[in-house]
Order: sequence, then structure tokens, then C-alpha cells
Amino acid sequence: MRKLKTDRSIIPFILLGIITCGIYNLWYMYHLVNDVNELCREDGKHSPGILTYILLSLITCGIYSFFYWFRIGDMLQVAVRKRGLNSSISGANVLICMILGYAICGIATYVGFHQIFEATNELATEYNARQSQQAFGDFNV
Repeated sequence: MRKLKTDRSIIPFILLGIITCGIYNLWYMYHLVNDVNELCREDGKHSPGILTYILLSLITCGIYSFFYWFRIGDMLQVAVRKRGLNSSISGANVLICMILGYAICGIATYVGFHQIFEATNELATEYNARQSQQAFGDFNV
């Protein structure tokens, strides 16, 4: 198993997204969604990849993006609660932030992403610790 990234932050996401005209954001989201899918694999949940996100968002004039990020937030919420972690992520909060962000061209979208990043970091830290423990457990046998 691979080690998941545990230091996602909203600041590089915003700054490098501006510098690269959004290309970095797509790369970042690609890796984020892959990690979320790995973290939630045990729960039987899976989110489509970034290409599906882009195509369906274009076809639906952005409406699909609300559904997509709600699903990511919901997947993270289930995983956080199942593992007994204390993140306040929820699909509804992410959805509200995304809608407000798009409606008023504001910071609210980034608040939603920040929630997703924080929950993913917390879950990835727990996941990496569990994988290390299993690897050392197998080694000691």
C-alpha cells in the first residue's frame, strides 16, 4: 500500500491555482479524489475520477460539481465517524459552501475545500499509521 499525503493545505491550492490558471487545481483534485477513494474503499464508496467530473460539469453547466463535492464530503463524513475521528466534515456543509461560493463568487468555495482537505489529512494520517502497523506486524511474524 502507498503512503497517502497528510499535509494538504488551502493556501498552495489557491496560490498555485492562480499562478497556473487552474491547471494545478485539476492535478491536486485528481490526487485528492484518488486518496479519498482509497480512504473510503472499506466503506464500499467510490467517487468518479476527475475526467468524469470535468465532462459532466461542462455538460450540466456546473451543476454536477455540486453533486460531486457533496458526495466527496459525505464519503469523508462516513469515514471520519466510522474511525472515531473528530472532524466536522459533512456533505451538506460542503454543498452549502460550494453553492454560496458559486453564487457570490466568494471565499465560501475555498472554505468547503478546506474542510475536505482537513478531513482527508486526518483520515490519511490514521490510514498511514494503520498501514505501518500492519506492515510491522507482518514483519514481526
